[in-house]
Amino acid sequence: MEERFSYRRYLISNFLITSLFFSLITAAEAGENQPSTRAVTVSVDPRVELISIIFRLAGNQEYHKGKVLRYTADVEKQFGPFKDHPVIEFAMSLREKRGVSFDAPMSLAVHINDVNSMEMRVPLESRPVGLDTRWRPEDVRDFLEKAEQFANVSDFDGFIKNHQPLYDRSSQRMRSLLEDEAHLEWFDDFFGARPDTNFHVFLAMLNGPSNYGAKVKLAETEEYYCILGVWSAGLLGFGEPKFNKNMLPIVIHEFCHSYANQIVDAHMSELEEPGKKIFAKVSKKMERMAYGNWQTMMRESLVRVCVVRYLAKNEDQDAAGKQIESEIRNGFFWMQELSDVLIQYEQQRDKYPKLDAFFPEVVDFYNNYEID
Repeated sequence: MEERFSYRRYLISNFLITSLFFSLITAAEAGENQPSTRAVTVSVDPRVELISIIFRLAGNQEYHKGKVLRYTADVEKQFGPFKDHPVIEFAMSLREKRGVSFDAPMSLAVHINDVNSMEMRVPLESRPVGLDTRWRPEDVRDFLEKAEQFANVSDFDGFIKNHQPLYDRSSQRMRSLLEDEAHLEWFDDFFGARPDTNFHVFLAMLNGPSNYGAKVKLAETEEYYCILGVWSAGLLGFGEPKFNKNMLPIVIHEFCHSYANQIVDAHMSELEEPGKKIFAKVSKKMERMAYGNWQTMMRESLVRVCVVRYLAKNEDQDAAGKQIESEIRNGFFWMQELSDVLIQYEQQRDKYPKLDAFFPEVVDFYNNYEID
């Protein structure tokens, strides 16, 4: 009797252990496709809106593509009367003389403490790592002083308060999309862990299809930004911002800049010869996307192939293949071969724990690449 009872306990115990084992496997496999648990904040940031408004009034076309029509109408109504303000004239001068446009204004926006004090978060004297080189320190100081005056005289604070409900609803929609669909843990897996980094998505209400990556390096942390233009609004633009899964590769792209740019920059001298040779043959396509030199092309090339590898890991090979086809149409004709190189990286992570350790292999690829 005792022997029979022990055997029954053995069967029950064995069943429970086996069930638990397969439950853990199932949970682990399911976890591979679960959305990211990496923290990310989503908001409409007053600094981004203020700088966008200033460069919109200055005539920068990339800040004239807002799709939320009621919002752009409100901007024109409140700030249009101040088109002759000194900061607008100065912004026009910065664009004409220094090429301050596209991502350069946004790189400054994230380096400002807030729109009330307009002080820098890091000293200008040490040249902030993430501040675009088109900004000279003396221009930054002059611009911020004039921008603070503009914000006060135009009641920018009142504008933000009046539109805060719209900002909150829009941010919540984007936040839900990221929570449900994004896999931001991929960044640490692919590039190597960076625990002292924070992710932020800023919805740029006036930027339409224009999106930018930005970075701020503080004393103990780094902040990575995806400044995401709002290019879809319901009711033919008279509704509110809309976000869908098709936007996620853009988010991944902009965050990738904070990782990839510094890797490419560390090897820029080695990339000069092949970079110039390739750029000479694709310059027209690159310039249509505002990539005016081979260095920018090289940074974009790594960012774009990393998006391909993200899709291969977190979507499927079909999605990755379509992304490659899109990049080839954009002029990045080497995207398939470069993706194949990074597959070697993914297969040798014991040898290359971080992408920057593998990057000499990418340099070798470019040195041996022949473009037709």
